Amino acid sequence: MATNDFPSELFLPFLNQESELPQYALLFRAFQQAILQGDLIPGAKLPASRPLSVTLNISRNTVKTAFEMLQAEGYIDTRHGSGSFVSAQIPVPSKRLSDKQKPATKETVQPPLSDMAKRLQQFQTGHSDAPGKLLAPAQCCVDSFPWEQWQKQVAKAGRQMKFAPSTSTMGDDLLRNQIASYLQVTRGVSCDAEQVMICSGSQQALYLSFQLLLNADDTVWVEDPGYHGISGAITSVRANEFPVPTDQDGFEVNYAIKHKIDARAAIVTPSHNYPMGYTLSLERRLALIEWAKQHSSWIIEDDYDSEFRYEGPPLTALQGLGGEHCVIYAGTFTRILHPSIRLGYLIIPPALVEPFTKAKRYIDGGISQLPQLALGEFMASGQFSSHVRRMRKLYQHRRKVLNDAIADALEGILKRVPSDGGMHSVFLLPPDYSDKEICTLTDRQGLGIRALSNYYSGTKPQQGLIVGFAGYNDEQLKTGIKVLASIITNQP
Repeated sequence: MATNDFPSELFLPFLNQESELPQYALLFRAFQQAILQGDLIPGAKLPASRPLSVTLNISRNTVKTAFEMLQAEGYIDTRHGSGSFVSAQIPVPSKRLSDKQKPATKETVQPPLSDMAKRLQQFQTGHSDAPGKLLAPAQCCVDSFPWEQWQKQVAKAGRQMKFAPSTSTMGDDLLRNQIASYLQVTRGVSCDAEQVMICSGSQQALYLSFQLLLNADDTVWVEDPGYHGISGAITSVRANEFPVPTDQDGFEVNYAIKHKIDARAAIVTPSHNYPMGYTLSLERRLALIEWAKQHSSWIIEDDYDSEFRYEGPPLTALQGLGGEHCVIYAGTFTRILHPSIRLGYLIIPPALVEPFTKAKRYIDGGISQLPQLALGEFMASGQFSSHVRRMRKLYQHRRKVLNDAIADALEGILKRVPSDGGMHSVFLLPPDYSDKEICTLTDRQGLGIRALSNYYSGTKPQQGLIVGFAGYNDEQLKTGIKVLASIITNQP
């Protein structure tokens, strides 16, 4: 395709829009949407960076950076001496809609809901934790929390409460606006503040989603291995789990489709599977969204540990890859900030806002206003983003300390599972070791390490150890590894 034949007009609206994003990010998003919508088909050759930069009147470095991001996320392939091409692995959209045919942003068709949700619509408006133990996963660094800045925001929020109106069921307006803006920039989420619902942590968010979207005996795809807390929420609505194996590319979508295509929903952690740390590949992300669209099913995206990715920027969320109307996006501040800040959120598809709002009004009536006001101001002041950057750098260092210490003390016994982020590392054991027996011994010695085999529900479990690093300084990490090494090396 000659440069003058390339449809550059596709990208001009993105580059001309008012946005806080840099031009390379806008160009990346423009290419991303053109590829996903089928305007650029698999195998299409892209123009060289120099002529494209001239055509779009932007710098060549801007184009090169956008291309590097596209290649990193799997949208394009670069062939030495030939140029850049749209990846052949990108599924072709089942239907390409013209501008006149494209659905409106706000869906008006009533979506399928559970029996519980339908009843509420009839109403009128009116793992055990391991505290104090070393090397436990999912423990943030409370010592690095900016207490002074937080206390100032809490005091300010206390004064504001005197004059502030009552918080709506969906949550405080400032906090919802801040969350929407933050996710748009950092995760590519397509939403506005009206779609943000504040919850008391991600567990309540998941429970509420299941209550509204599932009926008894409905099937839910879950990751195997996966997070234990999901099982209780699914059981509470009498739905059935269908365990789906995961590999280095994440959730095996084709396996799920082949064996249980009629599932009502899928719950996934595409950015960082718990506990293995796998990242869902772009090909599988798009296939999962396509399945949900074709079968009127739901995807619940638990964006676990997405802030703590150490090798490259955070990936675009499923919700921002064309899943605006079939993906419910869940997040939490508990692990980012402090365990006592029990605040999480849902990003709800437009058609679900009303039923979710009504359901939450009857279930809990809303969340306490003071922490919401404080967190909203904390984010608006820029202190939240600064804290996340500091923690990302600190956790990256601590991960290296842990991994190096285990490599030195237990080389040839523990094999680390590669992962590009998170707050823990996973290490596989040789077949003749029992992770449960090891964890029983480490628990007695004050370690919070968890057995990997406990997180499997369908496929044959692997023997391994889940070792946390985020909440512990260098000395604590090295002390914990010495205890672990003494236990493992003394195993028969």
